[in-house]
Amino acid sequence: MLKTNIKLIIVSLFLSNLVLAGCGKCQINNKKDTTKKTSALVTIVPPNGEIQGFVIASCNKCNLGKNKDKKCSMGISVNDKVYTVEGDSHNKKEAHKQDGICNALRVAYVSGQIKGNKFQANDFTLINSPN
Repeated sequence: MLKTNIKLIIVSLFLSNLVLAGCGKCQINNKKDTTKKTSALVTIVPPNGEIQGFVIASCNKCNLGKNKDKKCSMGISVNDKVYTVEGDSHNKKEAHKQDGICNALRVAYVSGQIKGNKFQANDFTLINSPN
């Protein structure tokens, strides 16, 4: 009786492992194609500082916690750290509208390099709402 129960438990564990873990035949390709733009959310800064993808963007002073800044400036947030954006100028007339950077957290598509607490943007595009 004990041997039968042990065999039943082992078979049950084996079958549940197959059901829950899958067959293992999935081929994951983690190689990046550097010629294509990514549609991923940037969640970490790699050692070389180069990032490309979607980030949270907003006003450093109004929304991203840099209260000691004297004036509004564009910033991005990656992994709960805020970086001041250089190489892009925001429209100051648009900044205080309902969905402007001083009133809302926005999504932006970016590419560039993070150095220290600055993000040097090669590309910086705020994503607009679909019409």
